[in-house]
Amino acid sequence: MTNTDGLSRGELQDKAIQGALWTLVHVAVSLPLAFAVNIVIARTLGVVDYGRLAYLGTVMVLVGTVVDLGVVSGVVQFGAKAHAAGRTAEVTRLLSASKGYRTVVGMPLIAVTVLVLVDVDPGLMAVAIAFGVVLPCLLGGAGEALAIESKTARDAQASMIVNLVAQVLVVIAATTVGTADSIWVVRLVAGGLGTLLFLVFVSRTYRRAMLRPRLRGFPRGFWKFALPAGAASMVAAFVLSRSEVLVLTWMSEVHAAGVFALAIGLASHLFAPAQSLVGPLVPAISGLREVDVDAVGRALGRTLRASSTVMAAIVAAAMPAFALLVPLIYGEEFSDVPEVLLALGIAGGLLVIAEPIKAFVAARLKGMWLLWLNLTTLVVSVGLMVLLIPPLGVWGAVISNLSSALVLVTLLIVTEVRAVGTGTWRALGDIAPYFLGVLACLVAWWGTGRFGLPSVPSAVLAGVVGLGLVVGAMRLTRRGLTPQDAEAVQRSLPGRVRRVLRGPLRLMTTARDDEERSRKRGTTPVDAVPGVGAP
Repeated sequence: MTNTDGLSRGELQDKAIQGALWTLVHVAVSLPLAFAVNIVIARTLGVVDYGRLAYLGTVMVLVGTVVDLGVVSGVVQFGAKAHAAGRTAEVTRLLSASKGYRTVVGMPLIAVTVLVLVDVDPGLMAVAIAFGVVLPCLLGGAGEALAIESKTARDAQASMIVNLVAQVLVVIAATTVGTADSIWVVRLVAGGLGTLLFLVFVSRTYRRAMLRPRLRGFPRGFWKFALPAGAASMVAAFVLSRSEVLVLTWMSEVHAAGVFALAIGLASHLFAPAQSLVGPLVPAISGLREVDVDAVGRALGRTLRASSTVMAAIVAAAMPAFALLVPLIYGEEFSDVPEVLLALGIAGGLLVIAEPIKAFVAARLKGMWLLWLNLTTLVVSVGLMVLLIPPLGVWGAVISNLSSALVLVTLLIVTEVRAVGTGTWRALGDIAPYFLGVLACLVAWWGTGRFGLPSVPSAVLAGVVGLGLVVGAMRLTRRGLTPQDAEAVQRSLPGRVRRVLRGPLRLMTTARDDEERSRKRGTTPVDAVPGVGAP
């Protein structure tokens, strides 16, 4: 079924794919630069001050998430549905109400909380409040508007430009002033000014609505979804946004905080390409549920197979190779990072797989379920941190992080796949490539380390061995992308990109498609139609 007044299923697919491709371009450009800048920062600050920089950044993330109260999530969900159905007036009221909340409620609360929790020079604090709080609250929100319009491609383009400018400014601050506080403030200034660029890409009607804040205008049912979803996001932020750095700092484990911060930051860099594909899916999934609910289950299966297969390759090849290079790149002061990086990388891969499933939960407007899910995860995380950090230090934080990721993915798999009729065992089969990738990663790391080679040859060997092991394991078990998946991806890509990715796609296409499985069983395929927006 399509909606001729709004966006059809095919249009949703095209916009989601364009967004994903441009987001990948953004990641391809920004990731190497961010990696290089991170080296400069780590070598300049050292372990302890690097941990302080992570602490300052984490405070801003957590404060913003708490004050948001689910408004951003609610605006994207309700706005994407209304825009897909052609209800423009409803979207404009929603954006105006969102800006009113940000200006009247969000701005003063964030400013006061940052003043209480962050201890920096008064001059730096004034700049941080002006550009990190006031400017984003007054002129921010373009990201939600672009998501509503499925202009995630434009969002990625603007993000790429802002990131390039920010990284240049950070390097200048690191090489001249060289303090964690100055780098933190420079990042806030760059981000605050960057909000102006995003506004350019928002359609005139929606931009005008964003610049006219109202205290009313949220649709019926908005807060019923937004408040539980906001509470869920708040809890998730404490679990997933480097909150271990806060706890380690509060427990005076400042060296451990620096080690943990670098390890989880490097894991985030490695997973950024895969994580970047999730953002464009959120409004597309929400719109799909509005115009073709029958396709949601098939879309979930395809999303799980794609995310787990990509993460399997990254974990098996990149993770052991990169871990072997850390002491060479960052210096012996960070020699404790490699093993921590491997463990946090495994947890991070699980979280990347969890994000698409959470997008499907959000599309059903199950905010209360997201809240209970994240509360359960928080109890596990905080309980293990309190118990294990005093005796184990950084490894107590690592065990907490990995355990919470396992709990999150398990709960999502058990519940959401049943809600869309996929079936738990089938969903576990869809994510099986990732666990094969973890096994290949550990074997490659342990095996190549036994040869005693220099760092660079060891890293190259580990990457090749890990990739070979995971591909062989997927072919042996017939897990990975199906021919239907690969065909759908190739149809959606531009000609040049298609030629470049044809080989990797063929390498990862190792699972039987539904028609083949049905022929072997002698039944009619129930899942032969491709996922989101397939013709």
